[in-house]
Amino acid sequence: MIAGAFVLVFFTLQAQEAHNSGGCGYTGKSPWLAQYQYNRETATTQRDLDTTWLYVPVTVHIVGKDNGSGYYPTQFAIRAICEMNGQFEASHIRFYFKPGDAFRFINNSAWYEHDWDGGSDMINGNRLPNRLNIFVVGDPAGNCGYSWQDAIVLGKNCSGSGNTTWAHEAGHHLSLPHPFYGWEGFDWNYNEPAPSQTNGHAVERKNGSNCNAAGDGFCDTPPDYLNFRWSCNGDFESTTLQTDPNGVTFRSDASIIMGYALDACASRFSPEQIEAMRANLYDEHSEYLQINQPLADLPDDANVNLISPIDTQVTQYNDLTMSWNALPGATFYTLEIGLFSNFVPTIYSQTISTSVTSGMISIHVAKVMPNNRVMYWRVHAYNNWDVCQPIGEFVYGVFKTQNLSATNELEKVFAAELSPNPVASGLPAMLSISADQTMDALLYVSDMAGKKCIEQNIRVAAGDNQLEISTTGLQAGLYIVTLQNEKGLIVKRLSVSR
Repeated sequence: MIAGAFVLVFFTLQAQEAHNSGGCGYTGKSPWLAQYQYNRETATTQRDLDTTWLYVPVTVHIVGKDNGSGYYPTQFAIRAICEMNGQFEASHIRFYFKPGDAFRFINNSAWYEHDWDGGSDMINGNRLPNRLNIFVVGDPAGNCGYSWQDAIVLGKNCSGSGNTTWAHEAGHHLSLPHPFYGWEGFDWNYNEPAPSQTNGHAVERKNGSNCNAAGDGFCDTPPDYLNFRWSCNGDFESTTLQTDPNGVTFRSDASIIMGYALDACASRFSPEQIEAMRANLYDEHSEYLQINQPLADLPDDANVNLISPIDTQVTQYNDLTMSWNALPGATFYTLEIGLFSNFVPTIYSQTISTSVTSGMISIHVAKVMPNNRVMYWRVHAYNNWDVCQPIGEFVYGVFKTQNLSATNELEKVFAAELSPNPVASGLPAMLSISADQTMDALLYVSDMAGKKCIEQNIRVAAGDNQLEISTTGLQAGLYIVTLQNEKGLIVKRLSVSR
């Protein structure tokens, strides 16, 4: 499925989250782009007008600390690629995960928070050929991100939902400079007319008379002198008024992704920027163009079939395993557990990569859940190509947590053991019960989905008792055997083999 267009809320933006406060470490202009723009007339070929989709494989290197902490969540990286595809849709460029090599995880504190030397070591020690290498770290040399040495590096604090940092750095990777090129690191009083040059580069005029030779060299990106993160007004222009060398005032175009407007303001690449990125892919990064047809999408209406726990099945609060059926074509699954059906808050999330194409997939939850709570869970499916799913179409399961191993009054007068365990399907399992007194109880056997397979009332005499449990008709798998009365309950697990 193709990521849809992004809808922006029209408002005057005066503040933004802290993760948008950092800048970009890219300050130059690529030699390739300089040559491309110098030969603009001869470089313009039929391919510049081509709307053929170009497909770029990526590997995301998620960097943590030496002890394995600090990882940017995998599901956030999937979301970031989905959103980046929406931002690049007009360019007919689409990013997909390199099949079989979508994610790599690196434990290195010196790279997790690095300076430029550390960044160079990280990139050159881990960069892989024939794909866009994306590194996500804690602190990329004090920036939100940068494009350098044929890779892009992103700070996880600048990589939240709706960010333009990923698309901005990918634009640099494909040759684009900032629209305020030449103003990087240049301090100026914007109440004064701009100088004719900054840092040895011509300053672009509002009338466009020098647009080919000044600023970013693109005539369809208006002048922009703002080298800091800035807010926009309701017209998606800068709130800061600037004055060009001719004394003409203007406001910067906040919609351009390659500028420093805040995330909620920026949304697009200009047509000339798009032509340059596509030409760069054909020329400088032609090794990326490995496919010319889309890979397989997942059906838009595909839902993961949840197996266990569902239907308010009672589960052990500190020993929880979630199971579902593999979805054909899926290679990634994100499991989410929440206190409410809207999953706000989501108290547990885990993403796995798998080659399993059929049968059951299970994840043991590495977190203690709240006890005695009704809880909700769901599973998102993705593959290397299809990283976006329609919102609101997920089915969810419901379960209840308990401490099934807790001592209760029944355990004080009752002892029970199952044997053999595992038991072959069709053969009986024996439940040996030792009781201090005669009492009645309810015996029931349920599968891992919570469906009751056997239910009967029993009377247990004081002393030793033997109760046969039939496995006829039971499929191979795990079952829960429960003895319950007013004194409490005893739970045993029974494994039935083929």
